[in-house]
Amino acid sequence: MSFLGITGLVNFVTSTILGIFILFKNPQKNLRNTYFLLNASVAIFSLGYFFWQMSTDLISATIWFKVLTVGIILINVFFIHFVFVYVGIAKRKKYELGIYYLISLVFIFLNINSQLYTSMEPRHGMGFWPNPTVFFDVYLIFWFFLCFYGFGWFLKSYYDSFGFQREQRKYLTLGAAVGFIGGASNWPMWYDVYFPPYVNFFISIYVLLIAYAIIKYRLMDIKILLTRAGIFLILYTVILGIPFFMGYQTDFGFESFLLIFVFATLGPVIYQYLQKKAEDVLLGKQRTYQNMFLQAGKEFLREKDLNRILKIIVNGVKYQILVEYAAIFLLDQDSGVYKLKYIKGEHSFPEGFSFAAADDLIILLQKDRRIISLEEIPNYINKYTMTPVQLIVPSFMDDKMLGFLILGEKMDKTFYTNDDIQTFDIISHQAALAIENCLYYEEKERFQERIFQNEKSAFIGGMAEGVAHQINNRLNHFSLAAAEIEMLIKKYQNDFPAPVRENPPIKETFESLQTISEQLIDNVKRTNGVIKGVLNYANLTRRDDDIAEIFFNEIIDAAIDLAQIKHEIEEFPIQVDVVGSSNILYGKMTQLLESIFNILDNAYEAIEEKRMFKLNEEERRNFSPRISIKLVQKDNVSRIEISDNGIGIREEDYKKIFAPYYTTKSSFKTTSSSGIGLYEVSRFIQENHKGKIWFESKYLEGTTFFLEIPRIIF
Repeated sequence: MSFLGITGLVNFVTSTILGIFILFKNPQKNLRNTYFLLNASVAIFSLGYFFWQMSTDLISATIWFKVLTVGIILINVFFIHFVFVYVGIAKRKKYELGIYYLISLVFIFLNINSQLYTSMEPRHGMGFWPNPTVFFDVYLIFWFFLCFYGFGWFLKSYYDSFGFQREQRKYLTLGAAVGFIGGASNWPMWYDVYFPPYVNFFISIYVLLIAYAIIKYRLMDIKILLTRAGIFLILYTVILGIPFFMGYQTDFGFESFLLIFVFATLGPVIYQYLQKKAEDVLLGKQRTYQNMFLQAGKEFLREKDLNRILKIIVNGVKYQILVEYAAIFLLDQDSGVYKLKYIKGEHSFPEGFSFAAADDLIILLQKDRRIISLEEIPNYINKYTMTPVQLIVPSFMDDKMLGFLILGEKMDKTFYTNDDIQTFDIISHQAALAIENCLYYEEKERFQERIFQNEKSAFIGGMAEGVAHQINNRLNHFSLAAAEIEMLIKKYQNDFPAPVRENPPIKETFESLQTISEQLIDNVKRTNGVIKGVLNYANLTRRDDDIAEIFFNEIIDAAIDLAQIKHEIEEFPIQVDVVGSSNILYGKMTQLLESIFNILDNAYEAIEEKRMFKLNEEERRNFSPRISIKLVQKDNVSRIEISDNGIGIREEDYKKIFAPYYTTKSSFKTTSSSGIGLYEVSRFIQENHKGKIWFESKYLEGTTFFLEIPRIIF
C-alpha cells in the first residue's frame, strides 16, 4: 500500500466519522447539513483517491479517478455553501450559489464523459495520472476562485467578530488554509511536474479543525493548541529519530530497540511536563485571577451584606479580568423580575434595566441551567450595549435562579477559555449560597422589625388607654371648674344686677372670666377629640390583625384624625367618595390604616411644600388645597385612589419612591415620623394583601396613588 493511498484512506475515515457526528451533535440545522455535505464530498474524493492509488491497471484507475474528481468538484461548491451559511449570507447569496452549483454540474458532466482529461499514464512511481484538457484548465481557475473567495469571507467574518466567534473563525480560517494546501498539492502531478502530494493528509486536519470549531463554543486558545502541537512534534521527532538513526547505523540491534522502549516510556511524562511549563507561561495572568476568584468565593459565605458581595464580584471581574463591562442582575422577590443591581464599565445596560420572567434570555437560562456564550445569547440583548455580550453566568439555588452576571468582551480582545468557564461556574454556586444567606439575614431582620413594630403598637395602644383615662379625668376637672365659674358669674349678675351695671371694671372682669371659661370648655372638647382619635387608632391596632371585613369609612375617619393630630389642624382638606354599592374592604385593619395615613400625610405635606415654596403671594391667595380619596369597587378588586394637588414627584425620582429609607420630604417639614414609609406600604399591599400599588404624578401639579386589593378573603 502506497503512502498516498494511506492518506486517502485516513481522509475517508476522518471525514465520514466527523460528518455523521456533527449531523447529530450540532443544533444549528443548516450549518450541520452543509458541513455533512462537505464531509460527504471529502469522503467521495478520499475513497476514490484510495482505490485509484491501489489500482494496478488503467481501467480501474480511470474509473476511480472519475470518482475522486467528482469529489473534488463537490468539495469546492459545498465549501462555498458552508461558508455562506456560517457567515449568515446564504439567503442573500442564494442565486449566486445556484450559479456555482450549475457550473459544478457542468464540470461533473464533462468529467464523466472524459472531457477534463484525455488519457492517464503512470508517473514517477505514484500511480496513474491524467493529461488535462483545456476544460480542466478552466475548472482549475474556477477551483482557485471558489477557494480564495470562501477564504476571503472567513477572513472578513473573523475581523468583524468578537470573543468566541472570533476564536471560532480563527480555527475555520486556519482549517480552510490547511485543507486546500493539502488538496492543491495534487495539481502539479496533473501537469507532469514532479511534486509528490505527501501533504494530501492535510485534508484530514482541515476536517478536524472545522469540526472542532463547530462543536466547541468555548474553544482552546489557538496559541495553546499550536504550542501543544509544536511540543509534540519536536519531542517525538527527537524520541523516535534518535533510536531510528542509531538503528540505521547498527542494523537495528538490541541497543536501538532498548532506546525505543526507554524513550517511548519517558515520552508522555516529558510531554506533560513541557506542556505544563509552556501553559504556565502563556496562561500565567489568567490563572492568577482564577485563583483569586476561587479564594474570594470562599469568603462570600462569611459576608452578610448583599450589596457588598455584588460589588466585590463585579469590581473583581472588571478590574482583574479587564473586561469592557460587568453587570449583575438579581431576582426581585416582590415583582419576579431580574433587576440590574450593580454595573461597572461603559457602553452597557442603562440604570434601572430589568429582564421580565418571560424574557427569552431568562427562559433560556432557566432551561439550560449553565453558562451561555456569545452565539447562544439572544441577539436583541446586544442592542443595549456598544459591544456584544460575551458571557452570561447564572446562579441557581435548587431550581430557583437567583441572578446572573453579564460580561462584555475582554479589553485585550482575547476570549474566555474553558478554565474561565469552570472558574465562573464554581463562583456562581458559591455566590448563590452567599446571596441566599444574605437574603435570609435581610428577611430575618425585617421579620424582627415587624415583630418589634407590632409589639410597640400593642404597648402604645395599651398605654394610650391608661394615659387617656388620666387626661380625661383632669379634663373633666377643668370642664367642671370652668362651668362652675360661668354658673357663679351668671348667678351673681342675676342676683346683683345694679352693682354690675354701675361699676364698669366689675362688668369687664365678669365678661373676661366668662370668655376664659368658654375658651376652657371649648379647648377641653377639642382635646377630648384628639384623645378620641388616639384611642381609636390604639383600639384598631390592638385588633386581631387577620384578613377581615373592614368598613372603608372607619379607616378613613381614623386616618384623618391622625393626620389632624400630627399637623395640628382642625379640618383636613379632603373629599371622600365611594363608587359602587359597598364600602366594605377585605384586609388587615392596622396595615391598611397605616398605609392610607402615610399617603394622606405625604399628600398634605406635598401641598404645604408647593404652597410655601412654589407659589407667589397672589397664587397663594387663590390656591385651594385639595385631597380626594375614592373607593372604586370592581368585580374582583377594591381600588383606593388618593389624589392631591401638591408639588408632585420629579420624573427622576419615580424609580426610588418605593425604595427602602427613601424620602422626598424637604427639610422644612416636621421631623416626626409615622414609623413606616412607602416601601413598607408597598410590602403591606403587595405581600400581605396580594394586591398592587402604583402612582401617577406630574411635577408641580399633583400625585395620585392607587391601592388595589382583592375583594375576597385570601
